[in-house]
Amino acid sequence: MTEFLNMGGYGGFIWSSWGIAAVVLAILIGTSLKSMRNRERELARMEAEAPRRRRRSSDTAGTETPGGKTPSGETP
Repeated sequence: MTEFLNMGGYGGFIWSSWGIAAVVLAILIGTSLKSMRNRERELARMEAEAPRRRRRSSDTAGTETPGGKTPSGETP
């Protein structure tokens, strides 16, 4: 077991690099989660402040599709 941990004399370099990588990944995960929570709170605040838009069922009536036809199939 000692030979495995020593890794031919390079164990100090190998295990310290693993440790540094684990710390960096933990910091990245922590900052990402914190940022995500802040954005979710900001979005919830913005949604609470903004008035709701109501969709009208006739929103598409009279609009043209790229083919030059209205959704009902008529040409204008």
